[in-house]
Amino acid sequence: MKRLLFVVLMMSCSVSWAEWELTGKADDLTHYHDKSTIQINDITAQMWVMYEFPEVRTNTDGDKYKSAKTLLAFNCKYETLTMISVVQYSGSAGNGEIILTDTFKESEWIWDRIVPNSLENKELDIACGKK
Repeated sequence: MKRLLFVVLMMSCSVSWAEWELTGKADDLTHYHDKSTIQINDITAQMWVMYEFPEVRTNTDGDKYKSAKTLLAFNCKYETLTMISVVQYSGSAGNGEIILTDTFKESEWIWDRIVPNSLENKELDIACGKK
């Protein structure tokens, strides 16, 4: 429990002071990234990414949110990614009430292949120092 509380506190502190840069827009979904949050360890890199949705969405609990910040892990060698943490917000650009906060254990991580020429591929390049 103490570890989860620590992670949540670290997320709220580090994410609130973020320096968001526009990554791009695809299918009306706008991606932002924060280079100041990049942490590289061997062949993996972590970076916070924010998603801005054009309309309010509803999560699986029935709660409504307009934006989300996710801590992503990228495997720089195999070009895959997984979500470590997610925070959903009622307002745009990570503002408003926090609707949901979740952190996944490493044993729960699902590594997905990154589609070439996608925004996730651009984020991989940024996180892994290729851009």
